[in-house]
Amino acid sequence: MQMQFIRDWAASCVDQNLPPYDAQEIGPAIRKCDTERHVVDRVGLRRISAFCPEDSPTMQLILLIFSVFLLPAVDASLQCFNVHPSHAVSNSDPIVELFDVTAGECLNYCISNAASMGDGCSSVVFHRKHNTCQLYGHDGSFNGAQVVFIETHDFYIRSSWEGTCQDKTSPKRGYKQRPKQFSSPTFGQFENPLAISKNFQAQNNSIDLQLVPNFTENQFPTKNGESIPEPQPASLEAPEKTDKTAFRNPTHENQCSKNEKVSYFVLEGYRLSSDATPQLLNGVDQSSCIMYCSQNINAIGNVIPCYSVNFEPTNEVCKLYGKQQRELQSWAQVERDEEYTFADKFCLQTKKDCASESTYIVHLYKQMHKKIISYIPGLNSKVACLSECIDDINCMAVTYKPGLCILHSESPSTDSTVLVDGSEETMVIENGCQAFSAPPPPADIEESAEGGQWQEWSLCQYGVKNKRMRVRQRDCDDCEENLQMERC
Repeated sequence: MQMQFIRDWAASCVDQNLPPYDAQEIGPAIRKCDTERHVVDRVGLRRISAFCPEDSPTMQLILLIFSVFLLPAVDASLQCFNVHPSHAVSNSDPIVELFDVTAGECLNYCISNAASMGDGCSSVVFHRKHNTCQLYGHDGSFNGAQVVFIETHDFYIRSSWEGTCQDKTSPKRGYKQRPKQFSSPTFGQFENPLAISKNFQAQNNSIDLQLVPNFTENQFPTKNGESIPEPQPASLEAPEKTDKTAFRNPTHENQCSKNEKVSYFVLEGYRLSSDATPQLLNGVDQSSCIMYCSQNINAIGNVIPCYSVNFEPTNEVCKLYGKQQRELQSWAQVERDEEYTFADKFCLQTKKDCASESTYIVHLYKQMHKKIISYIPGLNSKVACLSECIDDINCMAVTYKPGLCILHSESPSTDSTVLVDGSEETMVIENGCQAFSAPPPPADIEESAEGGQWQEWSLCQYGVKNKRMRVRQRDCDDCEENLQMERC
């Protein structure tokens, strides 16, 4: 009865516009009445606001009920974080994303479970509207990441690694950013960051988190639907355009195993941002540039490990980059440059026999709403999402974000209008493996009866002004042409 009373009281006060209350004074000793705090009960986060005379008997009763019934239910992990309301991390992939959870469960997972999965957790972004959260191994400033204002999100940064805040086990892959850096005044630009009280008693309750989202009709498409409903404005809003971004690629080596195919993510209008001196090749097209990278050789045939390339189509300049230009072998720092195309090597294993050096165009910050084949929740790898598409005969492109993969039967290469703005985590990847099964050549360029026979058409590759081209040759001394080229 008393618990229901305080919940009803909290709900009745939620719309009042009152000044924030100092979190350090939460508890039985409270004698102030102006409050606006995030309080965690066993149901989740509730915004509590109140105003009443300081010596009001009603207020004394409320405070007594609050301290007796609510404080014991607050998770111990709250003492390990500072919260920055209405902020989130941009331009960075999380180490894990949780669905249908409360903020308290997310913070508990960060302390108790993340390290056992291999990654250290340093901060949490909670989406109040959809009850989802993203966990990060850094403080929001690592490798091009930014903390930005988003009304419906809250940013929790870990403030302690001692006592109950200590990781239950040592993370195998460590932290993206060294924990000792988190004590630095990184967030001085935020006004009044709210410190979570350290007066709470530890409760090491195990929690059973649902890692796969509960889809509803208003959130994600159904297989029978032709289009995906528009997300809410907060999630659909395109990120602010920046010159640099971090592109994640899980391939750790410059060579692939026998059962994998060397493949490339291609970002048109981007180049790798690096001060290092690359290996240069002049007078080559993009397919040749990629071939050198696949073979891990430079212009004179010397062996050099190649992980990615910058290609300048106008001047036919190819730049090969090695391992040292990739942050932790998983990230490439790229920036906008319309004169370049960036290609990043990765290893692909599928049921379908794709050609080596197949290219897969990536459209950052975009998504597709039409021609949906199916959706696959729970995928946290763009390579795994792409593999699902390649193994589906009807799939031409995917919309990917961490935790969700959507397959489409249309591609931006055939209809650019299918692309719409997405969030900082979404991207569209075209299925370059489709080029392996090239259509038959047009009738007007079929074999000539008078000359020698044409060889088989080559694979569709980028060759001329970033367009997919294929070529074929023949050996004929009396023929006017021995080379044919056409756009795929």
